[in-house]
Amino acid sequence: MTFIIQSLDGHERMSIEQLFRPIVEKVQPASPQHAVSGKGKPTEDGRPKHQARTPSSASAYQVVSQLPTSKTVLFAEQIMTTPVITLSLQAKLSTALEIFQTRPFRHLPVISDHNRLAGIISDRDVMRYLGGFTEDFRQQAPHRSDDNIEHIMQSHVLAASKDTDVRHIARLFVEQHVGSMPIVTNGELTGIVTRSDILNAVMRHFVLELWA
Repeated sequence: MTFIIQSLDGHERMSIEQLFRPIVEKVQPASPQHAVSGKGKPTEDGRPKHQARTPSSASAYQVVSQLPTSKTVLFAEQIMTTPVITLSLQAKLSTALEIFQTRPFRHLPVISDHNRLAGIISDRDVMRYLGGFTEDFRQQAPHRSDDNIEHIMQSHVLAASKDTDVRHIARLFVEQHVGSMPIVTNGELTGIVTRSDILNAVMRHFVLELWA
């Protein structure tokens, strides 16, 4: 499993610790608190009466708590979209705009002549550029659609290897607001994982411990 910052200048490996926010240390369990009034008198398991488990919820809790620990892992290569619709470094902005308007894509990888990942562009990048907005949404003069893609693409791209645990990719989507994850092998683009791919994987592989 590998995460990489890929660019035309090369690549840099990224560790899990570098990518994810520090996890809050496990909180010590608090001592049971008793309600002041009789109405809130706790039950045997420490919850007020109005929060006591119903037979159905208790049954569901028991089933979930007794789920076996699984070592099953879903890898990026199992859910990635391939082949990938891409843009060349020489492509015009109008080409990207046409693809975004006619296909259900929000991100397009940009590749060099040797199929190496060189950058990525999103529909938001295109609309912001054409509207004359900077990345922090300050108004400037609108740009032309025949400008080159290379001028506005994100040139340093977070990518992953094919054997990356899908749960780590999903976590990056949520915590770091990553919109898509190109999958590379020795710098060459082999696939892409999007939010839609993650949702489809959840539907096809709906096993709770798989996503724990």
